[in-house]
Amino acid sequence: MTEEHTPDGRKNARFRQDLLWLSTLGINLVFASAVGVVVGHYLDKLFKTSPIFTIVFFCIGTFAGFRQIYRQVQKMDEDDNEKNDSWK
Repeated sequence: MTEEHTPDGRKNARFRQDLLWLSTLGINLVFASAVGVVVGHYLDKLFKTSPIFTIVFFCIGTFAGFRQIYRQVQKMDEDDNEKNDSWK
């Protein structure tokens, strides 16, 4: 019998799934912020402005990243509630 079929195997699988989920949260935040910086930097070069657009789009990207984290946490909470309800 493999580890995946034992109760400990399910706990390990759940741990790996949660770890993967947590890593995507960080990636989403960094990626959204980086896209904001790149777009802002491009607009600053295009319009020959100081780092105004870079700062603005960094803030927008960071906000978008945190919004995505919030949405993912809500979805995971809903999934956990559905799983807990199915066990009752």
